Amino acid sequence: MFKKIIIIGGGIAGLALANFLKKSNFNNFKLYEKLEKKISRTTGIQLTPNAVRILDFLDSKFFLNNLFHKINYLSINPANFKNFSSKLEVRINLQNIVSDKMPYLTCDRNILLKFLEKDLSQKEILYNKQVIGTTKDHNIIRVKFSDGSEDYCDLLISADGMFSKSRLDNNIIKNTNFYAYRGIIKNFYSKYSLENDAIRLWLSGNKHLVTYFINNHNDLSFTGVSKSADKTIYSSEDVNYSIPFPADQFRSLFSSENKILRETLDTLHEVYRWPIFSLKKRVFYRDNQIFIGDSSHGTVPFQAQGAALAIEDAYVLHEQIIKQVSNNLGVFYFNKRNSRVRKIILRSHLNVFLFHLKNPFLIILRSIFFKIIAKFFLVKKLMFGWIFNYNPRSSSYFF
Repeated sequence: MFKKIIIIGGGIAGLALANFLKKSNFNNFKLYEKLEKKISRTTGIQLTPNAVRILDFLDSKFFLNNLFHKINYLSINPANFKNFSSKLEVRINLQNIVSDKMPYLTCDRNILLKFLEKDLSQKEILYNKQVIGTTKDHNIIRVKFSDGSEDYCDLLISADGMFSKSRLDNNIIKNTNFYAYRGIIKNFYSKYSLENDAIRLWLSGNKHLVTYFINNHNDLSFTGVSKSADKTIYSSEDVNYSIPFPADQFRSLFSSENKILRETLDTLHEVYRWPIFSLKKRVFYRDNQIFIGDSSHGTVPFQAQGAALAIEDAYVLHEQIIKQVSNNLGVFYFNKRNSRVRKIILRSHLNVFLFHLKNPFLIILRSIFFKIIAKFFLVKKLMFGWIFNYNPRSSSYFF
């Protein structure tokens, strides 16, 4: 059994792990976060049923809280924005895929962070603690912070994101040449559609746009992704999530003749842009240091599984810690997570290809493919069931 665990990073992965450990009565851990708080500007996040099922372990039926918004449909508009016709829209019912009826949710990312913070004490989560180095002496890891303080543990969990300082090897970070554009439209009411339980996916050449409501106040989240010919190499210091991007440029980039999308674009006022990165390889462990979330397997976010994978990582790792898998923990964790993570990453890259088709013939084939998914339950189950029905809380998963 580990005597003390240090978790680096107070994002979704780190907070989820801390909650799971505490829920299972393992209390000898500390979570360190470099910022004052993770709470920031409102932004949307998707919690697919595989993530909701695990979070239900912390607070049964938490999803009934009106701070979380239920999604029932995926609406795909598989055509160029300018040539869009409602007849080409594909609607996929997401309600009958999951065997245990766990919902598909969206919310403000800050709401999820508050949900994961609420049961942690000030002694368990410490803010303004930036890691500047780690050293190992036999089975003890010493963690040094920028304020001159230190702490010790026999298991270090790195949950500090794509640009992890504790991973040491940041040469594996890859520029994808994709840019993300994000924002929120407050209190959005459409003149053309009363639907608020659908995720809308708009496809057009080398770009796509996703919109969905995140609460019952009709706050609409939008995320645009475009491929750029710009080969500029960026580092973590170049990524600033708080600098506005000109809204008119965003409207021009994602311009559309579809009345619903045009109305959405005309209504938005604030847009923020940053480059998208991924990791060239997956890193799960190094000696008695375990990596979870984006620090382990950051990839292009085209399958809405970033938060879900982080939550899955945290739950699976916590289960093995509670079951006292102390010898070769990294190997056990790798064996439990590598195959699934690899499949999710492959699906994300498949979506990169599908979402950004330019050839008219391939676009028609894509439209037919989506219609087949929507029409035939077994095909839909094949495409989404293995993602949404994943259940590490089942005892059969561990034995």
